[in-house]
Amino acid sequence: MTARAARTTTHRAGLRRTAVIRRVHDPEDIRPFLESDRAYAAYAIAHLDPSMFHLAEFYEAVSGERRGMVMHARGGLGPSGVTMGDPALVSALLRLHPGTRQSYLTCEPAQVDSILMDYDLWRPATMLRQQLLREDFSPPPGALPVRRLIDADAAELNSLYAIEEEGLRYSGRQVSEGIYFGAHHRGRLVAAAGTHVFAPREGVAVIGNVLTHPDFRGRGLATATTAGVANYVLKYCDLVVLNVDPANRTARRVYERLGFKDTGRLVEAMATRRGALSPVPSLRRIIARWRATSPDTEVVEL
Repeated sequence: MTARAARTTTHRAGLRRTAVIRRVHDPEDIRPFLESDRAYAAYAIAHLDPSMFHLAEFYEAVSGERRGMVMHARGGLGPSGVTMGDPALVSALLRLHPGTRQSYLTCEPAQVDSILMDYDLWRPATMLRQQLLREDFSPPPGALPVRRLIDADAAELNSLYAIEEEGLRYSGRQVSEGIYFGAHHRGRLVAAAGTHVFAPREGVAVIGNVLTHPDFRGRGLATATTAGVANYVLKYCDLVVLNVDPANRTARRVYERLGFKDTGRLVEAMATRRGALSPVPSLRRIIARWRATSPDTEVVEL
């Protein structure tokens, strides 16, 4: 190697790219980044609601013009997470602030490979994110009768969801605080739709939990219950979204007839952190804080 080549190699080695990481405590500092892709970030935006913000932790990483963000949230049916932004920065955030051992994760498709470096993803599914605007909402004519469910309906709702969703149980409080609509046949709940999150002060609702008993499918009950939920939340929310399997043409037709439109794709999975008992993340944070020159920040090499 020539002397010139050696100097060039040394010079390039010294130009290591770094990222500054911090926990963000002010919702208004978080909002602009989430608003850059509102439909995708709806669940995270909902957690800016004052009644929910204490249930979430937001971390950001910045490197030049690149930015990444991770939200870890608790409550509802268990821990959840949302990642957004540059894949390398998302990976750096999760290595320092991995959250709980297991959580239900929503990420962008381009981030999957980076996340798999430290997590096992159980049954990952690529989903379509669809959004409904008030002016596009088209409730079905002559809709079948549905009603909003209350806390007393929780046991029957759990029995319905147990057909496909093992291990998930909704309390009466979760049913009454969320927005659930059901259809009944001879006094029996046979179809339901609800919300994963409803944050009227942020104007956000994520619709989900749409299920019809197999004996009653093909009768328009999924359309009727989803329309009931949509009609209710649109009175309070201007950001109404849901996820649907792109291969499920029946469900897609239901939502499209109501006025939902595709906005992009995302990946959902149960994420389990490998080496959950390892002290490595804590050691990484110590080193990252030592590198930082400002309080409450961390610096990592990319």
